Amino acid sequence: MTIKAIVFDLDETLTDRRAAIDLFIQRLITQYFPDSDEVTKLMITERFKEADQNGYRDKREVHQMLVQHLPWMKPPTVDEYLTFFRNEIPQCIKAMDQLISVLDFLRSQGVRLGMITNGTVKVQEEKIRHLGIRSYFHTIVISEEVGMKKPDPEIYRIALQRLHTLPSETWYVGDHPRNDIVGASRSGLQAIWCSRDREPWDDTLEAKPYKTIHKLEELISIYTHHHEQQE
Repeated sequence: MTIKAIVFDLDETLTDRRAAIDLFIQRLITQYFPDSDEVTKLMITERFKEADQNGYRDKREVHQMLVQHLPWMKPPTVDEYLTFFRNEIPQCIKAMDQLISVLDFLRSQGVRLGMITNGTVKVQEEKIRHLGIRSYFHTIVISEEVGMKKPDPEIYRIALQRLHTLPSETWYVGDHPRNDIVGASRSGLQAIWCSRDREPWDDTLEAKPYKTIHKLEELISIYTHHHEQQE
């Protein structure tokens, strides 16, 4: 089957969220803990990452945990923290290595590109703007905009409708085993797992990835090989 479209996750697939969080923590320390010594800075970094769970914990819960575990003089309210996070994190965003090269290649092949991302419209749109990649995408589906999150099958169907492609003609690329790979597979897409840490797949999950990549640029060779087989 000819692949007409590829849909991407955003965070930890197109963006290096880990690098972004490291920079955000520096800004957090500068804003709220400016006199911290190196030991305290390390403790704040560790506590934040434990609370954040790589972005999968609700930000209000993250705030509550940080208030409990960090050495604040005067902790911010939840609204103050959310405003700080939403303003700062898009400015900290970093592209995955070879992101533009991969998008340029796929566009040159006539592949329609889509994106599905969980998050708020303001934050995710700002990340995309900061990366300068909006023009590559035929559609971008943000969970807050459509009122549902991955792995809800409906969010994948929305992307397919906007791309005017069938599930069998579409690949999905993401990093989260359940939200991305299982969710996309349930909707009939062939899901490619972006596993930076080379961890083994959890065979207890109901679906398995079509392919696994450890670097985004590996997608070029996978697409090229698939395309050659179709000729």
